[in-house]
Amino acid sequence: MLFVKHRKLSFSLLLLSSMLLSTVAIAEPLDDVSAISKPNINLDSVDAEQCLEDDDVFLENTDLNDKLKADEDFLSFLDAPQKYISSGVEALASTLDEFFSNDKVFYESSGTYLRLRGDMIRDENGELQYTGDIRFKLRLPNTKKKIKLTFESDADERRDNNAGQSENIPANAAKNNDYFAGLQATLGKKHAWQFKPSIGLRLGSTVEPYFRLRARRRYMLEKWSIHWAETAYWFNSTGTGLDSLLEFNNKITDDDLFRAGSFARWTNKTDYYELNQTFSMFHTLSDRKALSYYVTIYGISEPTISATRYLIGLTYRQRIHKDYLFFEIIPQIKYQKINDFKSEFSVLFRIEIIFKK
Repeated sequence: MLFVKHRKLSFSLLLLSSMLLSTVAIAEPLDDVSAISKPNINLDSVDAEQCLEDDDVFLENTDLNDKLKADEDFLSFLDAPQKYISSGVEALASTLDEFFSNDKVFYESSGTYLRLRGDMIRDENGELQYTGDIRFKLRLPNTKKKIKLTFESDADERRDNNAGQSENIPANAAKNNDYFAGLQATLGKKHAWQFKPSIGLRLGSTVEPYFRLRARRRYMLEKWSIHWAETAYWFNSTGTGLDSLLEFNNKITDDDLFRAGSFARWTNKTDYYELNQTFSMFHTLSDRKALSYYVTIYGISEPTISATRYLIGLTYRQRIHKDYLFFEIIPQIKYQKINDFKSEFSVLFRIEIIFKK
């Protein structure tokens, strides 16, 4: 499929907006049965016969109200299981995101948050590489929890902000990280559309400004929890871009969660879409241990939509001290088009420290 150069971004936004409108229309509750009310009759303007006819209409409407109310009461026993199922899916998804320190936790947290990572990667040739990562957010006083000071590495999120945070091993693990310092505000309600604009500086070989606007919304659809996030950003050196993330979560058992995530990125520098689709299974072993299995397909939209690599991986995560020190083992097999889709094995060993308030 060939894309028209100047219409791709607007077409994507229009499609996503139409999806949102249809979702809201489906999810919007029906009018309350109390809206079927008695007619507003002016007694001075009608005769006695008309009053009798109107009284009959009112009695009929009253009977209809009573019947609808009885049906509603009879079906209300379904409300509790529905709320339990919905809240159970969202609670399990949030708990696992928290345990695996998914980047959503950092960006959506309302308090102070610090995450430090130290990684050692061993490839199939036995070579070792070392890298690290930091995410820090400080809630500023006297701002009603609306303004945070942020400091982070690799803030372009090419490693973490994909569908399901699946590619935990960076392509160039030993590269020097850039760092990003800025201010982030929070607008909107937690259970509706929430916006997080941020502005700051990219600190590397050169210093440049950046701007980012995140928007996210959660939906409940029967047994599914849906997370939708849009991120628009501008960097002085690379220009504008847009990231779109759509996740579907389903609670299989009390300990197992299925997740399907779709991610798309467009930038004016490349002028095409980078795409990936991830399917994940999370399994809770205990309150200290959990497993994640995932398969991801990566692709681009130019010259046509095609796959560029495949990834199969497993993450074993364990809390090893109190509630802030974690250890991970992440074996992965990658199949890349540039290597004729030959298997490439690697394993990552990670120590992670998390402080939050």
